[in-house]
Amino acid sequence: MVALADVLFVLNPLGQELENLALLGARDEFRELRADSLEDLSSISAIGFAVSIAAVMLLALLRRKPALALAAAAVMAGSAVTTELAKRLLFRPELIDAPPSWLSNSFPSGHVTVAVAVGIGAVLVVPYALRPLTTLVAVVYATGIAQAVGIAGWHRLSDVIGAAFVVLAIASLVLGALAVNGRVRSFHRPRLIGFLLVALLLGGAGLILVGAGTLFGLARLLPVPADPSPDDLELAYATTLVIGSGVIGLAFLAFYALIRPFAIDEADVFKVPTDPASAASI
Repeated sequence: MVALADVLFVLNPLGQELENLALLGARDEFRELRADSLEDLSSISAIGFAVSIAAVMLLALLRRKPALALAAAAVMAGSAVTTELAKRLLFRPELIDAPPSWLSNSFPSGHVTVAVAVGIGAVLVVPYALRPLTTLVAVVYATGIAQAVGIAGWHRLSDVIGAAFVVLAIASLVLGALAVNGRVRSFHRPRLIGFLLVALLLGGAGLILVGAGTLFGLARLLPVPADPSPDDLELAYATTLVIGSGVIGLAFLAFYALIRPFAIDEADVFKVPTDPASAASI
């Protein structure tokens, strides 16, 4: 998905036109929301991210899961480092005319990476029964940051998609390493209600948002108007906002579905209970 977003929007003239149209829409049609967006984004800093990593590790350690603490920290820090490396190694070719400030590479978004990584880290370390609720709260937070970077004019749709799936990829690698080292065990009867709740809310909403944005938004904007009206600009940004929100929801759903059947870092603490009522308290 990271590579696909890069190819479709960064390395493609049509993709660049659509995203620049959305940036114009955010700048011209949503300027009254810019101050609030900048305030939201001020909550994300290197110090704040370090505190978040420490808090996530502390929760895991309080639950007597040192390997999980290290794994969550690896996901969060590894995602941030990967995004920063990608922003330096990848490039944004000048395929169309654009303001100089829009020509530098911004793929993937560092702010969205941090927001998604904090959410994924929290989902990893909370007790099993709290995973559904934590996932939903994390989606709300990450989506809010994705909206803020768009309204502020800092990032494009491709940056949001790339950030979400960078975190998902790093999390999958870390979970794979835990599994290889025997730190992942299956529940015999994982709870179904929480999964259905998350699947219906995130899966349904995500597919509807992505589908609606693609079919109705992009269809009306193609071909990209040479002299866009205010309605075109508003639609362009709203379309990228809707699609980005849906993609973040689907990314979190994929992660939740990945870890749902498993207890993590239980090997040296106690055996995973087979009774569903006992498993819910883990």
